Amino acid sequence: MDILRSIVIAFSTYSTIPMPGFQWDKRCYDRSLDFFPLVGAALSGILFLIHRGCQLLGISQVSAAVILSAAVVAFTGGFHIDGFMDTIDALCSHRSQGEKIEIMKDSHTGAFGVIWLLVLAGLFTAGIFEAAGKGSLNSLLYAFVISRSLSGISVASFKRRDDNSSLIHFDSAVQKFSTVFIMISYIAIATVLMLHSADMAALAATLCCVVWLLISRVLYEKEFGGISGDTCGHFLCICELVYFAAFVVISGIRW
Repeated sequence: MDILRSIVIAFSTYSTIPMPGFQWDKRCYDRSLDFFPLVGAALSGILFLIHRGCQLLGISQVSAAVILSAAVVAFTGGFHIDGFMDTIDALCSHRSQGEKIEIMKDSHTGAFGVIWLLVLAGLFTAGIFEAAGKGSLNSLLYAFVISRSLSGISVASFKRRDDNSSLIHFDSAVQKFSTVFIMISYIAIATVLMLHSADMAALAATLCCVVWLLISRVLYEKEFGGISGDTCGHFLCICELVYFAAFVVISGIRW
């Protein structure tokens, strides 16, 4: 029952899918991160069905790519985009670490956040368009599971900003290890599926996301003193974009 409650909390927190209402308890909430990649898997399934519907209706690939991009935002409720924009505003300010943290806390959105959100949306839609045009959209959908698995690893293992309280709390090192192990298991399952279908582009894109994980650890500690809820949103958006870009480029190479 606790597992089901944690799954419901995960979908309630990270998606807009209606879930049964009940009194949350700390134990189930803290374990909900373990099911974050399942939210990504559900998103992938929904996008697959929407794309099939677009094909049946004869909708153009450009329009279908825009619809799929909009579906991602509708499914997540823009939950991660807010953190992406706040983090971008702080990074682009080129100010001291303390001032950057204050910028992230500011409820107002700056120009840099808006500009880079438009860039993100354009590249995201272009990635879907390119993959769909090559008949490889299914492989692109791994991004939503991989990015959330790596995000879970970052939350469990990265240094946290001292004044941050918006992230899942871990009571012990054992709980952190358990979460990391579960996240690696999700990635391992996805990797097995990629190998089964000989999808080398998806494997390479996954490795690129792992590289981003390592880079982001250094970036967030240097710029902000550790991770926060906002940087987690930034991490996820960039991770998906890294996967999209790497997959499209690598799948287009004639070996």
